Formats: sequence, C-alpha cells, structure tokens
Amino acid sequence: MVPVGIQSANTFEALLTRLRESHEVSVYEAIERFIYAGEAVGFDVHDLIGMLDRGMTFEELLELIESKMESSQTAA
Repeated sequence: MVPVGIQSANTFEALLTRLRESHEVSVYEAIERFIYAGEAVGFDVHDLIGMLDRGMTFEELLELIESKMESSQTAA
C-alpha cells in the first residue's frame, strides 16, 4: 500500500506533466496556424522568422498578415 502523501504527490506530478504536455501541444498548434496564415498570403516560414528577427513584434506581424488577407479578399 502506498502512503497517502506519496500517492497525492505522484498524482500532482502526473497532473503537472499533463498540463505541460497540453500547453506545449497548444503552442505548437498556434505556431502551425500562424505559419499557415503567413503562407496563405505569400510568406514562408523563413520570411516570418526574418521579420521577427529584424524587430517586428508578433502583433505587428499578425496585423500585416491580416491586412494582406483582407486585401486579397477584396481583390477577388
């Protein structure tokens, strides 16, 4: 039989591990969606990383992608 204190510690550790895993998955999914959005308007992953490396904020880059998407929709 496992003492209650050890059992709850193991359960807590398992819960933390699951939370970290789910957080990582959602971050990866968000990055993947971001890349797909950039590609949809003509940027490849190297373009996106380059813009961030040159000092563009993530918000500015999202606004640029959104603007390009809106422009392409009105042109169609």
